[in-house]
Amino acid sequence: MKNSMLLLGLFGTATVAEAQPSTPTINQSSKSAGSGIAAGTISLGGGIGYNSSTDKSSSNNGTNSTNTKSSQFNFRPTVGYFIAENLELGLELGYASNRRSVSSTPGPVVAQPQLKPATNLNVGPYVRYYKMLSDQFGVTGALGGGFQNSRSYGYDYTGANTLEVLEYKGDGFYANLTPAIVFFPIPKFAMSASLGSLGYSRVSYDFPKGSSNPAPSNYENTSSGFGANFGLNQLAFGGTYYFGQ
Repeated sequence: MKNSMLLLGLFGTATVAEAQPSTPTINQSSKSAGSGIAAGTISLGGGIGYNSSTDKSSSNNGTNSTNTKSSQFNFRPTVGYFIAENLELGLELGYASNRRSVSSTPGPVVAQPQLKPATNLNVGPYVRYYKMLSDQFGVTGALGGGFQNSRSYGYDYTGANTLEVLEYKGDGFYANLTPAIVFFPIPKFAMSASLGSLGYSRVSYDFPKGSSNPAPSNYENTSSGFGANFGLNQLAFGGTYYFGQ
């Protein structure tokens, strides 16, 4: 009887153990808990940013005053492929528009037409590395570079009461390093935020269009710069969807 009870006890224990659900495996989604983003994942994303500022100055008890308004908009769609866990290789397209207007009292002697916004278009590859600090939160660093096209406008006073609106067009290249924070509210979608980048830019401009003066021989106008550009006025948000494995 004791042996029968023992056998029944063992059988019952085995039956209960077999009836228990097995430990669930990690969902094979692009964002696995605690392991980052798997190789073979494809990403589609984009970032957007906007800022505006107004500067006012006056003198002679307000008799002379100047108001300067600036606004900037940028948009950057991306597509990437993870060649290894947390390591993404991709292509980005960037567009930026910058508008600036100045009004003064007393007004200028020569009426100044509103200038078109300055624009910059760039395209090139990038490599981005993700460091996940938790299942949902991490930091990234992206190194990118490529070709850029720039267009801007300005005034040229040709006489006491006349001026010309000049268009400056140029081509060049760029390189930048951009840190960001990333947050996954759900496994396959992330939101990101950045505050600027460390970068280098070089643009060579053609002779300005709209000038009544002939282009001088061997004309050269090149602009280049290197430095860190961080701050709240560089704040940009983005969203990325990950799919594949």
